[in-house]
Amino acid sequence: MRNNLGKPLIILAILGSFLVGFHKADASDDSSEVSRNLIEAFGTWTDAFDMENGIDPSWEFPFGAPRPANLNSNDLKTVLSLRRFAVNGELGSLESLVDLVERRQDEIPVQMRFWLAYGQNLLLKEQSCLISLQLLLAVPDGWEPLENGQQAWVLTRTADSLFILGQRELASELYARLAVSPREQLNLWGTYQLAGLNFLNRNFEEAGRMYRVICAADKPVPWNEHACAMVEIAGRLTLLGKEGSQHGDVASTTP
Repeated sequence: MRNNLGKPLIILAILGSFLVGFHKADASDDSSEVSRNLIEAFGTWTDAFDMENGIDPSWEFPFGAPRPANLNSNDLKTVLSLRRFAVNGELGSLESLVDLVERRQDEIPVQMRFWLAYGQNLLLKEQSCLISLQLLLAVPDGWEPLENGQQAWVLTRTADSLFILGQRELASELYARLAVSPREQLNLWGTYQLAGLNFLNRNFEEAGRMYRVICAADKPVPWNEHACAMVEIAGRLTLLGKEGSQHGDVASTTP
């Protein structure tokens, strides 16, 4: 399923190089500062997630219903509607409600911002989704009202959106952080995506090493079979590259 941790391969999907607009109103911001802020916020969320005990029932899709403690009745209704339309695939109704919520960007609670980002992702509004995720990551202790599965989605989807929008270097930094998480599903996804980035950068030997880690993992994941196949492909390309170097050539073979 595209929108949970078992989503299909991102690395073989959209390979276009689009520059991401981080904040529409902050066009003059220094991009390196924006990147540093994002990396710092991402690290804070990941550290908090790594320290949580256990895995609650909402780890997998569909995510649990929102905790209503800090939501007024109108906000709770909006959050539940966003969730219902998203879970049921009612994209027409979802799009109408997303458009309404987007007009409230600066005043919405964490749970609503999460489902706004999730809805934007379902509607393939990639840039809008990334902006919502960045605003969510910037909320102090913003992870607290969210379930484990929702927190994990924010982390993986932020890195994936950066990759899809052409920010490979920044995405790679976030994937590297996921790849050292003690949470196995985050660890495996980060490693898998780093393998794909290494493959795209023609670093076939390192890609093969990472794919081998995924292939040998105890936890079955939807991308395991592909990783196992890529071990052989990366190995062949590594060998071709070494043979080409010995003869003064550059290997240019693709699978």
